[in-house]
Amino acid sequence: MGAFLTFALDEGGALVHVDDVAKGANCKCHCPHCDAPLYAKNGGRWPEPGTRIHHFAHAHGHECEGAFESSLHFLAKEVLQEAGQIMLPTSSNRTFPSGLVRIHNVEVEKWDEHYGFRPDVEGIMDNGERLLIEFLVSHKVDGKKRQTIVDNHLKCIEIDINYQALDRAELKEFLTGSTEDRKWIVSMPPPPKKAGESISYGRNPLYEKTRDALKEIFDERTLLIHPFQYSLSHQDQPFDLRKWGYDVCEVNTKYRGFKSDLLLYRSQRENKEYISINIRGRRRSDGYKRPKGLRIIDVVLGYDTSSGDIKKRWESGDLASTFGITVYYSGFKE
Repeated sequence: MGAFLTFALDEGGALVHVDDVAKGANCKCHCPHCDAPLYAKNGGRWPEPGTRIHHFAHAHGHECEGAFESSLHFLAKEVLQEAGQIMLPTSSNRTFPSGLVRIHNVEVEKWDEHYGFRPDVEGIMDNGERLLIEFLVSHKVDGKKRQTIVDNHLKCIEIDINYQALDRAELKEFLTGSTEDRKWIVSMPPPPKKAGESISYGRNPLYEKTRDALKEIFDERTLLIHPFQYSLSHQDQPFDLRKWGYDVCEVNTKYRGFKSDLLLYRSQRENKEYISINIRGRRRSDGYKRPKGLRIIDVVLGYDTSSGDIKKRWESGDLASTFGITVYYSGFKE
C-alpha cells in the first residue's frame, strides 16, 4: 500500500531507502516530518507472497501522519535534481516553454535574498532562463509568494505529487515523461460575484445531515460496507469497519489533497488503510484520480432521500441497503 513509509533521513540528513540501511534501531534514521527516531522493519525476503512490505516505523509507537507526505516531498526534489530535466506543460497563452527541457545548476531549497522566498527546486534552462519548481503536497503556492512570482514575471511551475507513489523510478517517469498535474503560476482571474445561494455539493444541508448521521453511527457502534457486492467471485457479506480495526473518523478533512466528508483510518496499526467517505448528488466522472493507498466510498443520494429522519434511515449502518441511495466503491478490489 502507498501509505507505508519506505524512505527516511539518515544521520547526515540524506534520504535513504529502507532496504539500504541496517535493521531495527541500528538504521539510525529519523522521520523527515517530525524528526523522531525510526526503526527499519526490513527483515525477511520481499516481495514474495505472504511476506511483509519493508518499511520504517516510529519508535515507541509514536504517530506521525505527515511522515509519508514529507518523504514524498524530499524524494521528488532529489529525483528532479538527479534527473536534470523536467516535462513542462503548455501554457494557456503559449508564452512559456513547454515539453521536456534540461535544467542546469539545479539547487534545492535555496533562499532567494532578492525575492524573499525559498523555491523547492530551481535551475537554468538551455535558453538561459531561470526555472522555479514547486511541489504541491499540502499547501499550494499562494498569497505573497504567488504574487511575487507573478509581479516579477518569474517562470515557475507547480506540480501536484499527491497522487504519486513513494517510488524513485515512478516519480522520475512522472516528472520527465508526463505533463499531468502541473501548471504555470500565473495571475488568477478575480472570483465571480455570487448570484444567490447555491445548492451545490458541500452546501446542500441534506449532505451534511447524512454525513453527521454516518459519523454518529460509527462513533456509537460501527459502519457496515459491501465493497464486493457486485462481484460474482465473492459472497455479498458486509464488512464491519470496527472489526477491521478502524477507530478514527474525521470530518471534512483531506488525505494527500483528496477531500473527504469522512476520513476513516486505523490509528493502532502501522498501515492505516485510509477510507474516504463522500456524500454526493451524482456519480463522479470516469477517470478521476485518487492518491495511492486511499480507498473511496461515494454515497450518492437519490431523489427520495430529501425527507424523513436521516439518522433512522441509516440506523443499521449499512451503506448499501437504504432505498434511494447508490454506493460506489473504489480501491477495494485491488
